[in-house]
Amino acid sequence: MIALWNIILTAGGLFYLLLLGMIIYGLIRLGFQRISSRISGNEFPSVSIIISARDEENNLHATLSGLLRQDYPVDRLEIIVVDDRSSDGTGKIISDFARLYSRVRMIHQDAVKPGVSPKKQAIEKGIDAANGEIIITTDADCSHDPNWVSEMIAGMKPDTGMFVGQARFILQDAPPLWQKLQALDFQTLGYASAGLVSAGMPFTCSGANLAYRKQLFREIGGWEGFEKLISGDDELLLAKASSSRWKVAAAKSPATIVGTEPVSSLSELWNQRIRWGSKGLYYRPSRKIILAGVFLFLLSLSIAPLVGILSGAWMFFLAWATIRLALDITAVMLGRSIFRERFNFLTFIMLEIIYPPLTVIFAIAGHFSTFRWKGQTFHSRGESDNDQ
Repeated sequence: MIALWNIILTAGGLFYLLLLGMIIYGLIRLGFQRISSRISGNEFPSVSIIISARDEENNLHATLSGLLRQDYPVDRLEIIVVDDRSSDGTGKIISDFARLYSRVRMIHQDAVKPGVSPKKQAIEKGIDAANGEIIITTDADCSHDPNWVSEMIAGMKPDTGMFVGQARFILQDAPPLWQKLQALDFQTLGYASAGLVSAGMPFTCSGANLAYRKQLFREIGGWEGFEKLISGDDELLLAKASSSRWKVAAAKSPATIVGTEPVSSLSELWNQRIRWGSKGLYYRPSRKIILAGVFLFLLSLSIAPLVGILSGAWMFFLAWATIRLALDITAVMLGRSIFRERFNFLTFIMLEIIYPPLTVIFAIAGHFSTFRWKGQTFHSRGESDNDQ
């Protein structure tokens, strides 16, 4: 049994070395890239920002107000908000903005196809109605730098079909420790995303900050093939885009980072993370092999204390834990430098300790457990106990 654990830990560790090596290589490459110049004159493409909003009356006003302050030609920018069956004041907020600002358009989603992701349906309604050459998706609870659109569009070179931005959780004063850990985890996930995109192995992204050509979306068939999967409107679309004729690029400018609200309770965090973990079996085969190897590595690390107690094989565990720590901190320091951010080293060490077992739990639960999202109960491939 101990020998089997050693083999699994080593094999999984090699996959982890590969993945972190690609992240570090990509971040180094991204660090040396010159930030795109701001576009000017007749070079401004038409842009449609699309937001799927369900019961977002507490956030939407601030988000739309910020988007209306974007430093981008008014006649080249529209904001499409899809009201996805909201039961609060979301619809009124959208209609009020649409009445005051011609750039804001409201679309109703009063019903959805059973068994198909409601969010994907809402975004696709927005894309169908969009006049823009470039689609940028964001969330109803996000805050944006005034230069956000301009900087994102500057990254859309003629051969670039998708441009991957960053998102960060915005913490209030004196947040609880679990929120600090949550925010740092999201931050490091962003670094991993940027590194892997830059290395030519796109893996992960955030739908809160994603730009792509409408032509690309049509050419790859949108979410065809995983439209019933509740999650994956971002990462699985990225996977299809990376297999197309178009290039995928990563944002580097701090102005392209959007802020978003963290979940407010541990119960919400549980539901969020198992929702994120629900799409692991739907990546391309090559990606699944890497993810499986990393999963086995983290699983082996999670049970290492028990193995150490039973066998005394502490040195082997400590060697791999040290390698992991060195790789992780190298990637974080590179990302911190590129995006000009800070992180707390003590919080980082705590995250290193709890990350393996929690990731294993979330990955398993994502495929076998239900989760709550937007007032509804889902499992990975659809709604479980209420009518959409």
